[in-house]
Amino acid sequence: MLENMKMFTISYRVMITGLCYTFMTKKAAASDERLKVKKQDKLLKGIVPVIPTPFSEDGDRILFDAFARVIEQALTEGAHTIMLFGAGGEFYKLEEEERRSLLREALGVCRGRGDVAVTVTEHSTRMARRQALAYQEMGAAAINIMPPSFAMPTGAMIRRHIQDVAKVVEVPLMIQYAPALTGGSLSNEIFADIAEQVKGELYIKIEVTPTGPAITVLLDALGHRYHIVIGNGGECLYEALTRGAVATLSGAAFVKPYRDIIEAFDQGDRKGAWEKYNDFLPYLHFIQRHIEEFVSMEKMVLQARGILPNYVCRRPFIVPDEVTCQLLEQLIAYVQQHFYI
Repeated sequence: MLENMKMFTISYRVMITGLCYTFMTKKAAASDERLKVKKQDKLLKGIVPVIPTPFSEDGDRILFDAFARVIEQALTEGAHTIMLFGAGGEFYKLEEEERRSLLREALGVCRGRGDVAVTVTEHSTRMARRQALAYQEMGAAAINIMPPSFAMPTGAMIRRHIQDVAKVVEVPLMIQYAPALTGGSLSNEIFADIAEQVKGELYIKIEVTPTGPAITVLLDALGHRYHIVIGNGGECLYEALTRGAVATLSGAAFVKPYRDIIEAFDQGDRKGAWEKYNDFLPYLHFIQRHIEEFVSMEKMVLQARGILPNYVCRRPFIVPDEVTCQLLEQLIAYVQQHFYI
């Protein structure tokens, strides 16, 4: 079966390389001047993995030792910054005191080795401001604001929310733009209004389809103020880098493949970056599914790598079916063979 996965990837690369590589290379060359600006020494760059929350077998307790191991592995494999309390960390299943305990643990592990960014997820503006201020005072190096989504707030309501939360933030600020997850849409005008008030480092985490053209539209309109970070597991990583993205927020199960792709791209080896990206793409594509199933699969990979003791998520959660687990096992072996041996 592993041999079948090899043949699939080779066939896939042959099929798309002739159609896409020349085009993407030309796009990359055309965007070199933009990339020179975007590759300045910003806080968020390269790979920023969202750290999952490990639980005991009954889902009741957080396993802090396992949590620390995931962070250690991410730093070892090349992460400059880690992200806490993204959807991949099951933020919506954590008590506030649990979050603060996780942040303290992460800051201890990362001290002197990397930075910790944190997502503010509270729907109420008052609570979100308190949350952002507390995380910042504890030592968070960047704040990601997930816009409120319950009851479909208008663009004006979201803009006011972000602006009011930003008033207490003194570290770099990221706005999560994920309409499929939050149910809300933000216009360029709203991003521009926010930028007028916020004077510090600004990022947009973009999770829209198609991602590539959206990156170009945003940078053409707002590139003097915002840097682009992509989500969705980094599935469109090569195109995003070509269009000027500075980082990807992804899962933490495999970090080295992202690092290898980005390093090759930054060093001008576009062909090498393209080939590495296509080696990793079957895995990236396979895990893009319902967020609950994605988190379970991330934990399965980490368990297979000996980093987590189980793949337990807090209820409610989705357990992938038998066929999914079998295919995931094949892909784990394939990624390890291509990037870790």
